[in-house]
Amino acid sequence: MACRATVAVSIAASLTLLAGCSSVSWWPWSKAEAPPPKPVDELKIDTRGGGAILQYWVGNTLVLDMTGVAGTGAATATPAYDRGWPYRLSARTLPGRFGELQVRGAQRAVLPLTTEGTTPVELKIPPGVYPRGQASIELSWGPSAAPAVTFPAPPPVPAPGTAAPAAQPSPAAQPSPGS
Repeated sequence: MACRATVAVSIAASLTLLAGCSSVSWWPWSKAEAPPPKPVDELKIDTRGGGAILQYWVGNTLVLDMTGVAGTGAATATPAYDRGWPYRLSARTLPGRFGELQVRGAQRAVLPLTTEGTTPVELKIPPGVYPRGQASIELSWGPSAAPAVTFPAPPPVPAPGTAAPAAQPSPAAQPSPGS
C-alpha cells in the first residue's frame, strides 16, 4: 500500500515539474519570435512636416511605415533605382494618427483612416496612382476633408414573447378625405 502511495506522489510531483518547465522559453523546440522587418531604400522619400517614413518589404508589397509621422504633413516619393515602382505599395499607420492619406500621381487616391482599434492599419495604395513611367508621387496626410458617414441605429428588436409595437401609418398612406 505504501509503495502505491509513493508511486502516486512521485508521478504527481513529476507532472508538476514538467508543467512548470513547459513555460520556460529557452527550450530549443519553443518558437522564436519573428524578427522585425529590415528597412530598405526602394524609394527616395523627401518628407515635409516632420517624421521619417521607413520602408520595408512584406511579401511583394513595399510598406511605407508612417507610424512615426506627425498628424499633418506631406512627402514626395520617387523610385531610387532604374527598375521603377514596386509591384504593390501600402502605407502603415496607427488608427486616428491622421484623418486621411491623399496620394497624387497619375491618379489621385484619398484613403480614409479609421479611428477605431489599437493595432496598425495598412492602407493599400491603388496601382493606378504609380504606373510605369510615373516620375514621382505626392503623399499628404492630415485631418479628413469630409466628415465620416454615420448610419442611423436600427430599431430595437422586441424580446421573445412580447408584442411588437404597432407601426404608425405614414400620412402619405392614409386616404385623403372625400375619396
